[in-house]
Amino acid sequence: MLKLFDPIRDFSFLSIALRVLFTCISAGLIGYERGLEGRAAGFRTHILVALGACIVMCVDQYLVTMINPNADPARLGAQVINGIGFLGAGTILANGKRVTGLTTAAGLWTMACVGLAFGCGYFEGGFLATVTMLIVLIVLHKVEGRTSTLVGMELLIEIEKSDDIPYLLKTIKLCGIKVANITINDAPQGASKGHLEVRLSLLVGRNFDASHLLDELAFHIPVVKFEEL
Repeated sequence: MLKLFDPIRDFSFLSIALRVLFTCISAGLIGYERGLEGRAAGFRTHILVALGACIVMCVDQYLVTMINPNADPARLGAQVINGIGFLGAGTILANGKRVTGLTTAAGLWTMACVGLAFGCGYFEGGFLATVTMLIVLIVLHKVEGRTSTLVGMELLIEIEKSDDIPYLLKTIKLCGIKVANITINDAPQGASKGHLEVRLSLLVGRNFDASHLLDELAFHIPVVKFEEL
């Protein structure tokens, strides 16, 4: 271990304050990155999760140092690792065959572990884990985006007229999406006269968000209906 942290590794007010500070900084960095990606668990959520884990570990150490030397210093920390799963599960969403939120859920669990590391005074482990998480979330995310296996997506888009079809296909191409199959039919009864339903079988990256395509289409053509099947 680094001797640099030895003076603040003891159980004192200064040590506890620094553990909390380091925890909030580390969790804030990870949470900020998740917030930029538009995830539900962002800046404040990550800080609160890690801070809670840090305080739990401090409480454990307090029990051993100040109350009962025979107490188990890892007991409460183990409950944090087991219990954080409920929060991670809340960030996982299933939409047909696609599942999102797994990375954020794993990040919350890992961030709780980082909080435990800082909480017990293991500063080296906490900083190392934080840097590694940033590399995984930022650098490896770009690598994964380039090498990810394409998955199928079915979309049903209703447009007003046939003249919009070239713009539809052009926009899809500009988004880097591959069209595996396309079927065009008249819109069902009850829709405005002349509307067309375009059923698309697409090949997209695993992390593709269909709402991005909808935003791009809205700049070029009026989209009456946009549905992921």
